[in-house]
Amino acid sequence: MFNKLFAICLLVEDFEKSLKFYKDTLGLKVKSQEGNQFAGFDLEGTEMAIFQKDGATAMFPKKFMGTGGGVNIGFQVKDINQACEELKAKGIEIFEGPKTTPWGQKVAYFKDPDGNIWEVSEPFEEI
Repeated sequence: MFNKLFAICLLVEDFEKSLKFYKDTLGLKVKSQEGNQFAGFDLEGTEMAIFQKDGATAMFPKKFMGTGGGVNIGFQVKDINQACEELKAKGIEIFEGPKTTPWGQKVAYFKDPDGNIWEVSEPFEEI
């Protein structure tokens, strides 16, 4: 039934703060934007977007929205150490890693303004 993920939309508390974080700090390119309520980012394959919670009530009632911090988003990078240094230089706190997991994956973690966890990892190589 589900065979292709086409989009991830994060419901955010402060659209302008989140837009600045994703666009300016992380360097994601804005693909589309609707005022100060919605922005989609240009990523290969799956679309990622942010949507101001108050505006997202057009889709479903606010009572069904979480409080943030409940998502783990994973991206791969070529060099985990270099990526972490670049993130730190932009003022992002890496709260875990870089480290190698027991299954051999090199990972590091940081949070976005709403507390969602971002994982950056090198392509997985089985041990």
